[in-house]
Formats: sequence, C-alpha cells, structure tokens
Amino acid sequence: MIKALIFDMDGTILNTIDDITESINYAFLSKGYPKQTLYAVKMAVGSGAVQLIERLAPKHLNKEEVRSLYEAYQKHYDTNKDHSTGPYPGILDLLNHLKQSGYLLAVVSNKYEYLVQELNIKMFHHYFDVSIGDVPGIPIKPAPDMVYKAMDILKVKKDEVLFIGDSDVDIITAQNAGLKSVGVTWGFRDQKILEDHHADYIIHKPNELLTILERNLKS
Repeated sequence: MIKALIFDMDGTILNTIDDITESINYAFLSKGYPKQTLYAVKMAVGSGAVQLIERLAPKHLNKEEVRSLYEAYQKHYDTNKDHSTGPYPGILDLLNHLKQSGYLLAVVSNKYEYLVQELNIKMFHHYFDVSIGDVPGIPIKPAPDMVYKAMDILKVKKDEVLFIGDSDVDIITAQNAGLKSVGVTWGFRDQKILEDHHADYIIHKPNELLTILERNLKS
C-alpha cells in the first residue's frame, strides 16, 4: 500500500521556469552572450544549476568563463527566485487532500537544498514532511541517493512509495531507486518523453493522482 509520495519540484509542483529564464538571461546579457529562449531553458533544466549553465553556455567558452556565467546566474536567481514562481493550478488542493488523507509527503529536487527548503516554506506552507535538494556529498538525480535519504527519514519501503515528476530525469530516478513513477504532462517535458522512458503512470491534471491512489487501495 502506498504510504508516501515523493515529488520533484521544478515543473512538477512549482512553475519556476520564468524566474529561471530571467536569471539565465540576466547572466548571459551581463557577460555579452545572446539571450536564451524559454524553450531552450525548459529543455536544459532538470540536472542542477551547474549542468543548466553548461548546457546553455556558448560552446567556445572555457571552464573559467562557464563558471563565471554560472556564478552570475546563481547570484541573481538566489535573490529573484520567486517573482513569477508559484504552484501549478490544483497542486495546493492536491497536497492538502493528501495531507488530510494521512500520506507522507516529500520533495526531492536537484535545486540546492537551501532553495528547496525556502520555497517549501513560502509556497507550500510546510505541506512536505521532508525537503531534500543538492548538498555536497550526495549525488543528485537520476542517482537514487536523495530519494533513499527521503525514504529513510520517512521510514518507508520501496513498495510504499510513488515518485512523481515531469522529466526523463525523474522517471530514470524512480527506476534507479526501484520505485513506481508517475509522469506529469504540465511541466517542462512532453508526454512522449515520459512514454519513451516508460513512466508507470502518466497524468495530465494533479487530481488524477488521486485516482491512481484509489486504485492502489483497492488492489
């Protein structure tokens, strides 16, 4: 029986793309590089801030220049992370319902952990029992380590957990952790990517997760 739900953050419960794109373009323009499109940023997110910059940076840059670009981005994003950011429609209602129904809730993100925790408090009012992000010494998704950390804190087993995310990284993470996955189509990747990576379930609206849980209770 499912006892706990582990959510990805960006593109799954929180629409962060406008603020990320704003900070990307602030950094790029400040260094004299061309602006990035919203689509390009969407396709590049999911593996942490360093890889985000590495994927978008002009190919001729050396390591020091890429690092400088990353630092400009991260400094801007740290202080401008919630101008346009907010939960996707229906997410707060879903989390409230899950909490009242007794489910344990966690968020596991490749964002830096201080940002995950700040956004959990501001955007989700402590709905999540556990907030885990990128910290030194723990590999980020798609490695399963952060998911295992959340499961240890929640004291749940693999067959008691669903992992919910919007990207190929999330589906691979669930597979690496030995968990059933739920792919959501309202985030930063399209349905075909979720299908190609063999998500166990695919949903198009947050409340469709409840149907999956109801089926689980009856099985």
